[in-house]
Amino acid sequence: MDDYSYLGSGKIYIREFGAAEPMREIGNCSALTFSPQTNTLSLPDHTKPGGGTRNRVDRVGDVEMSLTFHDFEGANFADFLRGTVAEVAAGNITAEPVVAYKGGFTPLARTASAITSVEPPGGGTAYDAGDDYVLQDGGIFVPLTSSIPAPTAGAPNIEVDYSHGAVQVTQAFVESAKQYQLLFAGLNEARSGKRVRVHAHKVSGGVLQELGLLGEQYGAGTVTGALLADTSKGAGLSQYFTIEIEK
Repeated sequence: MDDYSYLGSGKIYIREFGAAEPMREIGNCSALTFSPQTNTLSLPDHTKPGGGTRNRVDRVGDVEMSLTFHDFEGANFADFLRGTVAEVAAGNITAEPVVAYKGGFTPLARTASAITSVEPPGGGTAYDAGDDYVLQDGGIFVPLTSSIPAPTAGAPNIEVDYSHGAVQVTQAFVESAKQYQLLFAGLNEARSGKRVRVHAHKVSGGVLQELGLLGEQYGAGTVTGALLADTSKGAGLSQYFTIEIEK
């Protein structure tokens, strides 16, 4: 008998169900599992002492899906946080109104790579870098000894000119749930790299379970969802998923 031991690696591709577009590679993933759930109906045997089971039926319920990805990029966050992603080109911001307080840090609308000027609202004599303000963590820090006046009634007390790099901006939880097609294009290392392909026809849009932003290990995002029936599949064809194994 042939050895069909399995040790898998490979790529995961997805696209929105029914969309006329190519599939997108999720990137480096360390786990992909399908977990069929069963609902058991059991009929006790009442014909004799001691009980027992007269009959039993195991009905398949949900087919749960879980994947773990490691590429923290905008498209993955958009798909798994029901969001949108926009590419923002590097550029320059002129006269951004900012409410800044002495002795603390204030973020800017974009993450600044360099501050070119800080002035009073409406323009005027520029404040001194280092003495009146410091570029810190992409924002602005105002020392206690700064000559920048305190804001009045929450109104902006400075205008900032700065440059910023290119970024991806994800807006989380602004879209409704979606369904996806999912394709695993794998290689079985236990059989010298024989190909394995699993195609899930319709997957409910899973949601990122945890977003770990600090830690001592590489970041990982675990997403759970479920396989749904694709009723367009004809008789004798699975409505859920197929498995292809290279011989």
